[in-house]
Amino acid sequence: MKKRIQISSMLIALAAMLLASCAPAGQQEAKGDYVIGVVTKSRNSEYWMSVCAGMEEAADALGAKVVILSPDTETDKDIQKKMIRDLIKMDVDALAVSPIDSYDNRDYVQTASEKRIPVFSYDTPIEDMAVPYIGIDNKMVGYELAKVLAEKMGHQGNVAVIAGSQEQASHKQRVLGFTDYMETEPDIRIEVVRSGYSNLRVSEQEMEEILAEYPDLDGIMTTSAVTALGITEATKGTGIVIATVDAQEDALRAVEDGRIAVLGAQSGSDIGYEAVSYIMREKDGKEQDMQDILDVKILTRKNVKEY
Repeated sequence: MKKRIQISSMLIALAAMLLASCAPAGQQEAKGDYVIGVVTKSRNSEYWMSVCAGMEEAADALGAKVVILSPDTETDKDIQKKMIRDLIKMDVDALAVSPIDSYDNRDYVQTASEKRIPVFSYDTPIEDMAVPYIGIDNKMVGYELAKVLAEKMGHQGNVAVIAGSQEQASHKQRVLGFTDYMETEPDIRIEVVRSGYSNLRVSEQEMEEILAEYPDLDGIMTTSAVTALGITEATKGTGIVIATVDAQEDALRAVEDGRIAVLGAQSGSDIGYEAVSYIMREKDGKEQDMQDILDVKILTRKNVKEY
């Protein structure tokens, strides 16, 4: 833990040096530069790399700078909060956070407010403070995935839900939407709901244990594509149909070849670009809704090539 915090501090110092090196002598930063401090949940998947790329593209187009910090994994809550506090100390102009815990953000949001640094959430909402959110309607996505999965299962059978951390509102809402729809399917039973995977691959051994405990599964819903891709390997040849979220290339290929039955295509690049765009519109005083909801495409083998 101590080593990671030291690395975080080194990154902050380097970021500050980079910002200073862009400015003319005698100035702390170039006139017109609007610095957005960004903290992701991690940077260890194609999805998160895509989010960062979208933010950098928008910053270049709109005359802003982004300083992006990322914990190693989506379980590094304390590291993420340390990174957020470090960005606030840097006096960034705005702060964009995808929280590892949606329900424990009051302390740094209040600190940022005292320093007149506006805070925005993207990808995953902040639930314990009134903060703008840029991302998809996660509950609706879960509902729509359930609808298509039910069709793929012939409206009967047993389902498992393998979700990310329920401390993250995005995963929690996807599960709620999924279970809400499945209540309308009298011949489909949700046998098990497991959470805490937080964008981590499910190992073959873990999946074998789940299948041994629940041998009659016909479908599985996961709340992230990284988790789903691990499951596709472990369930190969079983006939179990899989539903998930995220529009990364390996997941799209899995839809195309039939390993994933239905995918809610959440574009990381679009979310990253729109998050920076929203923040810059806010800076310019434009009136906006507190929620900026992006479109999601529900993909199956029939339409994935068009996407």
